[in-house]
Amino acid sequence: MSTGVLLYCFNTPEVDYHLMAERCVEQIKKYLKLEVTIVTDMATFKKFKPLGFVNYKLVSPLKGNRRVYREKSISWHNMERVNAWDHSPYDTTILMDCDYFVFTDNLLSFLNTDYELLLHNKVHDLTGNNLIVGVQESVLPIVWATVVIFKKTQYTGMVFGLIKHIQKHYAHYRNLYRIKYTNYRNDFAFAMALHQLNGFNSLTNYIPTPMAMLAHEVDVVRLTEDSISFKYKDQIYDIKNQDVHAMDKEFLNG
Repeated sequence: MSTGVLLYCFNTPEVDYHLMAERCVEQIKKYLKLEVTIVTDMATFKKFKPLGFVNYKLVSPLKGNRRVYREKSISWHNMERVNAWDHSPYDTTILMDCDYFVFTDNLLSFLNTDYELLLHNKVHDLTGNNLIVGVQESVLPIVWATVVIFKKTQYTGMVFGLIKHIQKHYAHYRNLYRIKYTNYRNDFAFAMALHQLNGFNSLTNYIPTPMAMLAHEVDVVRLTEDSISFKYKDQIYDIKNQDVHAMDKEFLNG
């Protein structure tokens, strides 16, 4: 049975996501020691530095989606993740955002469970200031698609098939679930699909620990193999032995 990590990485006019993906891969190789596949486009692929043994799958991503980042509207190529079940070459996959950095091997403990799909339903703001946006933007409790562990089964195929349908008809489903956020977002799409496939009940199979996050407002000032340092309101913090989703898109872009 094969196991690996699947990343999606598409540069935009505003952000060089390949720089984050490079660091993400380095952390994966150090702590998880798993094979990595990166789904990207040709323009982004040409920017990658040599990363050793990494699989690349080239696609032409759907474009047009946008998000607000630090009070600016920026491009957001997040539409391809619905194809993760099809794109993954693995029997068991860790689908991960390229701005999620591992500093432990904790994710390995969730690979050999009886659950066919696991993801976070809670987050922890490392600043302690409750800066994470999106938690109260729907009548449906949000889940976080930043890290999704799934096995290639009939059930997970149905999950991703329904997510594709939701993406295609997102305006309808956004209104149905009274989601305030107008643009397509994978977190909400996963939450809606899982809610419907679970008989309109909440799931119980979540990654048990909250996902540690640093919000847009938090500046990452240093990222090493062993720790991440960040600044918020003139205070600098250093975190070790903690996997982190860092939403600062600028720290690797100079």
